[in-house]
Formats: sequence, C-alpha cells, structure tokens
Amino acid sequence: MIRPTLNINGSSAFDLVQPRRDARDALLEAIEALMQVKPHGRDYMGDTARCVEDIDTHFDRLAALHTLREELLDEALHIGNQARVAA
Repeated sequence: MIRPTLNINGSSAFDLVQPRRDARDALLEAIEALMQVKPHGRDYMGDTARCVEDIDTHFDRLAALHTLREELLDEALHIGNQARVAA
C-alpha cells in the first residue's frame, strides 16, 4: 500500500485522494468490461480442461482488479484520517 504523509510542503489531502477515487471508478469500469469476456464452454468444444483453466484465469483477473480497488480505498481512507487528525 502507498501511504503518503500529509505535510505543509506536500500535496493536499484532496489532491492525493481524488486521483485514487478516479482510479477506483476506472477500475470498476474495467471490471464491468472484463466481465463481458468470461470464457464460455461453447467456445471450448472438446477441451474442457482448457475452458476450466481459462475461467480460473478470468476470475483471477477480476480478483486482482477488486484487490487493487480495495487498496486504493484503504489509501484514500488513510490520507483522509490524517487530514482529520491534523484539522
């Protein structure tokens, strides 16, 4: 996780949080788009093992994007908490 420390010479809390919010929104769009490319058994006739492997890969990709969204939220909350303590 990236955890910048707010200070008088650094970026504002808003300038650190807003790009993380924007990135989370973009990741949600990517997740929605990626859900459209889920492998389907009809495209793997006679190759069930590869279908299962590709489905696993698909869900691994989705999980990675969800994990990244959560990390960005944690960073934004960390920054926001610093701003509240300093206020």
